[in-house]
Amino acid sequence: MKNIKYILCLLLLLPFLGSCSNDDSVDEGNPILTVGDISPAQFGDSVTINVSCKDGSGIPLSTLKASLMYGEEQVENVTLRTKTDGDYAVRLYIPYYKNVPDGKAQIKLTLQNTHMTKTETTCEIALTRPHYSSLKLVASDNTVYTLIPDATNPYLFKGMVTSSTKTFKGYVVAPAQGSNGNEITFGQGNEAITQGVTDYISFVNQKSGTFEVTFNTLTYAYTPIYDPTLPLEITLTSAAPTYVGDLIQGHYYTFTGDDALSTSDWYYDPDYFTKNSNGTYTFNGVDGIYTIKADFAHKGFKIWAMKDKDKTASLADDGTGALWIIGGDCFGKPTYAQVQGQSWWTDTDHALCLARIKDKVYQVTFTVGKQLRATKIDFKFFGQAGWGTEFKGTAGSHYLTTTSTVFGIGTGSGGHDNGNIYLKDGQTLTDGDTYVFTVNLTAGCDNGVLTVTKK
Repeated sequence: MKNIKYILCLLLLLPFLGSCSNDDSVDEGNPILTVGDISPAQFGDSVTINVSCKDGSGIPLSTLKASLMYGEEQVENVTLRTKTDGDYAVRLYIPYYKNVPDGKAQIKLTLQNTHMTKTETTCEIALTRPHYSSLKLVASDNTVYTLIPDATNPYLFKGMVTSSTKTFKGYVVAPAQGSNGNEITFGQGNEAITQGVTDYISFVNQKSGTFEVTFNTLTYAYTPIYDPTLPLEITLTSAAPTYVGDLIQGHYYTFTGDDALSTSDWYYDPDYFTKNSNGTYTFNGVDGIYTIKADFAHKGFKIWAMKDKDKTASLADDGTGALWIIGGDCFGKPTYAQVQGQSWWTDTDHALCLARIKDKVYQVTFTVGKQLRATKIDFKFFGQAGWGTEFKGTAGSHYLTTTSTVFGIGTGSGGHDNGNIYLKDGQTLTDGDTYVFTVNLTAGCDNGVLTVTKK
């Protein structure tokens, strides 16, 4: 009985076994594509490829894919639905990239039917870089300048710009070329100049005014750029004694406009500038906007930090910003002599801004007999060039301590006002001695530390 059951089962399976073998003969189809002529194009163009599509076995079509290849790199990809046989137009953008020379690119076309059967073909397209008749340079204030090509290099463009500072900011625009072209912008990308963005490029000249800028559409190189071996020029005169603008830590600067600036007795504040053997000056403060005011009567600079080009900087609650000194007529830069009889005045000609040499650390240097009087020392640290936030010698939101054996911080008793810096009993100052006051707020404004070092 068991054998009969097995035979019956096999007989029942025979029709199904036969139907499986029939599937092997299904026609998978025969996609066929024919590509029309492909005209040369320029980088930055959009090109249309005409393709005739059909399936030789009548199987419905599915998709037509087109890929543009720069060597082994796929730079553009488009997919069209192709349900029926017929003619199709594929439009591809030809990307404009840095340092890609004239040459031939490949267009890879893949036609697929609904049975997943594919056919592929690869065509070449000749590409050239456009030779522009001019470029636009759009400044940060929306002024538009024209750059024209160099006579010997079609990719190098030059033009004159005018800037009130040494740094001119703008982006470059190349016009669309021909009926299939596209406008291309060049700006400062995340790491370098790149196409397709409008972030401003910083052209850094040696001095402000009118100067030449250049841009290369092949290499994306541009000038002028900051060269640490070349100083940036600041011009000050008796008629225009004030500079307001960017200063960068570690950069070199020269000062021109009046012969007095180059004399040996002109005071260059050592907290802000270090003189180099070649006549340049290295900026010591942190990057930011500053005012430099030339005091020709007293032969030196007065310098202070700015929040922006219109407002002086002040101290933030976290210890960043600017720190100031206000006090009696015992201190001043370039000399304390300029404030004699003008005690506790709060404008920027009297309040003194310390140099921020690193985050939340401020420094001021006094030479006794020049920037600091030897007697009657009386001043206080403030958070602005005026009344308001002030540091005291008793615990609070703005509190300073010191271990100096020469200078003390008043606590409101013993004849010294709270927070005022004074000369300790038994201490004397000698003309020519130099003291460096450093205020460290890295532990918070309520835990500031004043260090005084004799040089």
